[in-house]
Amino acid sequence: MKKIYLVILYVSLLAGLEFPDFDLHLLFFLGHRSILTHGIIVPFFLYKFLTMESYSKFSNKIFGRFFSNKNISKEVLDYVYIGFLTGIAIHLCADLFPKAWIGFAQIVFPPWIRMGAPFSIGWMLLNMFFALKIAFQKIKQKDIKTKTKNRIFLSILIIGVIYSIIDTMFVSKIILMIISFPVIWYYANRGFKFIKK
Repeated sequence: MKKIYLVILYVSLLAGLEFPDFDLHLLFFLGHRSILTHGIIVPFFLYKFLTMESYSKFSNKIFGRFFSNKNISKEVLDYVYIGFLTGIAIHLCADLFPKAWIGFAQIVFPPWIRMGAPFSIGWMLLNMFFALKIAFQKIKQKDIKTKTKNRIFLSILIIGVIYSIIDTMFVSKIILMIISFPVIWYYANRGFKFIKK
């Protein structure tokens, strides 16, 4: 695996960590904890758009400035997507433990419609799950050694733990992360075939 892909993945992860709070710059329109930024809607559809056959020329223009090979630009886009989704997942895991499920703790549907605690919890859990599932499945598809894949997973977990420590109620966040991330990693790589047996 080329080192540049790891750099791209981790830089994108840091961007994904900050993306959900981008709504703070657009409070007048989105409100804090917007459904558009506190979930995978935007990166999911943007990735689908950039990887569509008819729009792949557009993404090649973006990444083609840095990488001349089309396959390389698709790889770059994949690693950006993986990093961005894992960053969002870590942020959502941290946001699941507010001081109270009132006001800015709740998911907002533009313009300024608060969705309530049950919806907010469910929305963030589902988006955390699908962000990790998609990212981990993308990692599985990559032609890299299993040892490297496992190191990437462990580094994601470590970054998540460090990010959680910075905030309040970090023990609860770390427990959720240490339980849910490995379960989703296992599911994304092997599925839950043992349940069927």
